[in-house]
Amino acid sequence: MISAAMRFDVPATSANHVRQLVEATNTRAAVHGLTAYSLDISAPFLADYKDPFDGRVVGQRSMVTVTVFGEIPRHSGWTVVARLDHDEEGETLLSLFPGLPEQLAAEASAQRVIANFCHGCKVARHRTATYLARHDSGEYRQLGTTCVEPYTGLPIKGLEALWRFGKLKDSDWDDDSGEQGYPADLRIPVAEVLRVTAAIVAQDGRYYSRAEEWKKTQPTADGVEAYFFSRKAPAEWRAGIDAEPDATATAAAVREWAVQGYGSLNDYRHKVGQLAKVETVAPRHLPTLVSAIAGWHRDQEKAAAERAAQNSQPQGTKGERLTVTATVTTVIELEERFYGYHAQRRRLIKFQDTSGNVYVWFSSAATVPDKGDEVELTGTVKDHSTYGEVTQTVLTRCRIKERELAAA
Repeated sequence: MISAAMRFDVPATSANHVRQLVEATNTRAAVHGLTAYSLDISAPFLADYKDPFDGRVVGQRSMVTVTVFGEIPRHSGWTVVARLDHDEEGETLLSLFPGLPEQLAAEASAQRVIANFCHGCKVARHRTATYLARHDSGEYRQLGTTCVEPYTGLPIKGLEALWRFGKLKDSDWDDDSGEQGYPADLRIPVAEVLRVTAAIVAQDGRYYSRAEEWKKTQPTADGVEAYFFSRKAPAEWRAGIDAEPDATATAAAVREWAVQGYGSLNDYRHKVGQLAKVETVAPRHLPTLVSAIAGWHRDQEKAAAERAAQNSQPQGTKGERLTVTATVTTVIELEERFYGYHAQRRRLIKFQDTSGNVYVWFSSAATVPDKGDEVELTGTVKDHSTYGEVTQTVLTRCRIKERELAAA
């Protein structure tokens, strides 16, 4: 008996389809009295996926190794080892029986064949295909389709059914229905996503959300997606991102911060933590994971501000008019005041200068700066107070002049 074995990798999402095809092939072969082949599918594993256009590693796919094995049909010492397809130009294409052992495959490939010839009937006529049969004695015979069964005792239709196993191995299992024509099951390593994010933020000066597209700047998430998926992105641009020296360290810090939020009551922190704690992420979740760097930066700035606030000192004297450059650290909505039927909106705004000094303004202005804005603050000192062991300078009659946001 000659054993045949075919081993090849397919996407894990295609495993069930492979199983169905093997079962259908075995069923068809059994109708003609041939023994079924066995199937083994390995546990899933991650494998690099390369862009078929430029060979660049884009991400990873979950794959399985498929092994189809069994005994090559044999009767009275005869085995059909190859099919010979003859075209109109006289060329012959040899297709070995699926899973044929290497030594036997080399022996069969070396046989001299004659186009359209059959050793069985010895009738000269046009044939699109003939078969190469081998006897245990080492003798080879080239047989026409209708002569295979009478000469070898092997059912040609059953053999043709088993030949379908070869198509399984040679099939294109890629599914290009995903992001920009990439496979739908493509996954991107989390560490790589965060590294690229950190590099782009370092180059752009800060994180840009998609809500800031009106500023005519590319959102950070779009830049990250372009790095992985755009086939038009310049190689020099990617090389510049890869060359950012601190990106890997920043990415590790962002990931640690994100994972700490897993299980949080805050839906966003929990979602980001859920994405960061695994090894790979689906392309559709890239924008959420990318945004983690903004949250990490906010927490870093908040912690730095709190440390600096411990050194906050009272500024100016009551009634004195001060002008300082400061950053908005807090904006809190207060209960409205009503004057007749008119409601006055009130907000508590806190600022901090570069020395860590904290300023407070109870504002009733129609418009106020946003948290994180760097402004030129002018106001009259109303009082000095302490909140949570932090000394504050309370201002009134404030005027705000926005400044250009300094690059991070």
